[in-house]
Amino acid sequence: MLLVGALVLAGCGEADRHRDSTATHAVRSSPVPRGPDNLVLRVARAGGTARVYAYPRLDTVLWSARSAPAPARLLAFDEEAGTIAYVDAKGQPARIDFRQGAAYTVSKSKLTGITSSDGSAIYAVAADGTVQRFAPASAVWRWKPPLAARALFPQPDATLLVLGERQGGSVVWRLRPPATTISDSTLLPAVDRALRTQVGDRLYLGAAKELTGIRTRTMERTPSINFDGPVELLAATPSGDRVFVVTRDAKAIQVVDRYREEISGTIELGRAIDELRVDPLGRFLLVHPKRSDSTIVIALATNRIVGTASTTWRADLPFVAPDGGIALAQGADVIVVDGETLRPTTRVRAGAADFWYPFRWTGFRARDAALDRPVDFGEAAIDSSPAAADSAAPRGDSIVPTSPASPRDTTVRRPIGYTVSFAALLVPDKARELAAKIRVNGESPRVVTATRDGGTIYRVVLGPYTSREEADRVGRESKQSYWVYEGGP
Repeated sequence: MLLVGALVLAGCGEADRHRDSTATHAVRSSPVPRGPDNLVLRVARAGGTARVYAYPRLDTVLWSARSAPAPARLLAFDEEAGTIAYVDAKGQPARIDFRQGAAYTVSKSKLTGITSSDGSAIYAVAADGTVQRFAPASAVWRWKPPLAARALFPQPDATLLVLGERQGGSVVWRLRPPATTISDSTLLPAVDRALRTQVGDRLYLGAAKELTGIRTRTMERTPSINFDGPVELLAATPSGDRVFVVTRDAKAIQVVDRYREEISGTIELGRAIDELRVDPLGRFLLVHPKRSDSTIVIALATNRIVGTASTTWRADLPFVAPDGGIALAQGADVIVVDGETLRPTTRVRAGAADFWYPFRWTGFRARDAALDRPVDFGEAAIDSSPAAADSAAPRGDSIVPTSPASPRDTTVRRPIGYTVSFAALLVPDKARELAAKIRVNGESPRVVTATRDGGTIYRVVLGPYTSREEADRVGRESKQSYWVYEGGP
């Protein structure tokens, strides 16, 4: 029933899904935004004021707080609590609480391996080797592993995977805090690199020239994939359908298909690679070449190299914004370019002095003025339009469109082509099961994530294809229910 319901939901046209509902009462209603708002958190890199801006209107401040610890690395955002977990410049865990209007350090102890998957519970390893968990309104949870812990991987089901070192190899333990009993474990060769997929169903581990996966629910190992050199870098799409691997001194990215459990392709760059960064919505892969102040932009729908853009590579920049724009650090300024053309659209003067973090949330929306009015049973209509947000920036930032003659075009640009969609499901495992059952011309669909009405959906797709006729042919040959839409996945 879930699959059928999701197919019916996803099969509705774009116009149907975004059509504004009209009131049946004698009340005039204004359109209400659906889904979360696009936002950007900016914190002074030296510490101090933190502000949230409405993206792409980067002159509109929605929230601010003083005395935020200087950020070094963002961990995760908790939508329910309205908090962001991060690591400050001193290597200590910290939080920003939007609802309380506060930013603070969680612990001043010496900690390593700090991580969080949900923005609420923060895990770390103390100097004595104890694994600790810091959660709001609860005591610190502690667990001493039998061997030294190297990395921590909190899972969506509230379990915790701990990567430990043993003589001649590594081990992964699983437990469920606050219990301190190991429920399962897996032995591995000595692990050099580790990667947790965004959906949390796989843990990928690089051991010398091998890549091995662990199914996090069963702790079963997947078949190892061998490479010509030691694994240096790992990254994955949000759904985990593809893993990007760079070996030592390589000038290309090898693409691993998690369903075939084999190398499915190579992206030749002709340059040594220092770091990989994946768009949270799965549209672009950003590559940092060694000894270069630039980023190579790759469109993940087709593995096409879009081009190279100049930018300082930092923990926060460059990043891909929700509308497909890419924010770059160029000198003292931050430049936003179109992801498909790399043409500049917006310049934020002195923006590089801040630490940037894009996210999506509904918590800053203005309260509907009609909610605070008494009930009126008369014939006069009530205007229920949302109150206007305060657009006065309390700081001296200069936001300058790079083309003053025309305003910034905020339209989300989709790649040219046609995509075959088989389902849009709420459960990632169901989406992956469906994808594994479909095969057309030796190719299986991939699972991509999208956000709808504040929730995550998992879409099973093939393409894009150059024509609707080709996409329809692929859909028919799959012998599955499908629909075709214009644009990339």
